[in-house]
Amino acid sequence: MRTLTRRELIKLTGGVLAYAVLAACARPTPTPEPPKPTKAEVKATAVPEVEKGVYPTGLTGFEARADSLKSLPVDHKKGTLITEDEWYAMLGDPPAEDIDAAFWLEGYGHGWIKFVAGLLETVHPGAKVKVWGDPRIWETLRPRLVAGDIPDVGRAWITGGEAVQIKGVEDGVYAPLDILLDVEAYRQPGKRVRDVMVEGGLEGASMGLENAQWAMPLVQGATGIYYNVAMFEEHGWPAPDELTWEEFMDLGEKIKAAGIAPWTYQGKYPGYMELVLMPLIYKRAGQQALCDIDNLVEGAWKNPDVMWAMEQVQKMYASDWVFPGAEAMSHTEGQQVFMDGKAAMVPCGVWLEREMEETTPEGFRMALSAVPAPKDSKGLAKAIDASTGGPALVVGNGKHPLWGMEFLRIVYSPQTAKYFAEEIGSALSMVDSLKGAAVSDALQSATDRLAAAEGHYPKFWFRTWYPTVDKVLGDNWGDLIWSGVSVEELTDKLERAAREAREDPDVVKQERTDCTD
Repeated sequence: MRTLTRRELIKLTGGVLAYAVLAACARPTPTPEPPKPTKAEVKATAVPEVEKGVYPTGLTGFEARADSLKSLPVDHKKGTLITEDEWYAMLGDPPAEDIDAAFWLEGYGHGWIKFVAGLLETVHPGAKVKVWGDPRIWETLRPRLVAGDIPDVGRAWITGGEAVQIKGVEDGVYAPLDILLDVEAYRQPGKRVRDVMVEGGLEGASMGLENAQWAMPLVQGATGIYYNVAMFEEHGWPAPDELTWEEFMDLGEKIKAAGIAPWTYQGKYPGYMELVLMPLIYKRAGQQALCDIDNLVEGAWKNPDVMWAMEQVQKMYASDWVFPGAEAMSHTEGQQVFMDGKAAMVPCGVWLEREMEETTPEGFRMALSAVPAPKDSKGLAKAIDASTGGPALVVGNGKHPLWGMEFLRIVYSPQTAKYFAEEIGSALSMVDSLKGAAVSDALQSATDRLAAAEGHYPKFWFRTWYPTVDKVLGDNWGDLIWSGVSVEELTDKLERAAREAREDPDVVKQERTDCTD
């Protein structure tokens, strides 16, 4: 696989940590993960470059705690297939003690993890996997990690974004996974693990570090507008992203005329409208506008196209689209209005189906649409806010790292992908992850939208780079959508915050360079 440029990385990654957190608890204001460290920052870490083409067991600054890592073939050339038999010889006999699988208890649950553990125990008689975890696993594990008692495999155990995850690399908590990438994929003869990963997934999980693969991706994610499929079919309404934005606004009036509320939303958490506004800004204003905002360019928020997008969101709410009382509802209450057929659409992401499964009426069908593009769009009409992967799964630099890698090898299998698709409603970060699976309209639509976007996943980074600018937007979401603050007033506030950040010598300045599609 070729090495992606930083521009491509920015487009292909971003948000998977946010998707995971949102899947677990639907956090009020969805935000992208922190940006990739610069090359200078990467080189400043305690982990140096590895000798090209050699498995990185000899990394200066990395000390393998387990003999199994120390004894791996140092002359292995990256890209060379390691057959399953060769891999099993490296694994040796199963350990006498349990393989320690420590996983954050999130919205995806532990069912899929136990499924993988069951496959591993079946393939390797005598192996035992202990699956455990809780919603605050980072706190639970901290004393163990400090003491060097590191689990064998699990969700990334240090939270706080990639900048903090890199500390886990520097402190020797994680084991490098390069050898795993060349191992024959589970039940996929002749293919290496790296061959079955979706494009951009490994890069998205790399944390910006180029010396070794320190983490692996889990799921593909996407956000946008969910719509009631049966309702739209009954009335002959096209999917939202089959329309221009102008036609979409007309559709809202047709839905109202049919006696249905066009829109519901997570009223107590109006930041969900970011899932509409941010893509609309990109599609109307183009990639350069995103760059200008992220680079604190003077006047970026006063761009007429940016202001137009804000005005359109206000117009949705001013046009009596919203289900009565939604502004006082929690995220699940607002979403339930949609599930009950009382509103035609809701802004959300791929976690919606799983999050609402216990209260979804039997036979209810929903699908994901990208935010429609205006007629004179400067951005790509089919672009969607999405991620093909992020630093989600890690192997611990502890007692049994190779068995942790074997666990991950089984994660990236057709069997696990099918389980994930059918039981959880999400697509693993694998090629053809839905092949052979009976999937819902919702999951299939998300996958179709990802394919149609052809890698164009617009992102903003100012929310991570410049918290004071982010705070202005975060504090004004409710006022913005209900016209409690005018677009002129809000953009004045944003310009002022951007100027203060730009002129403050203590604020670390970032530079975004992917300014064209």
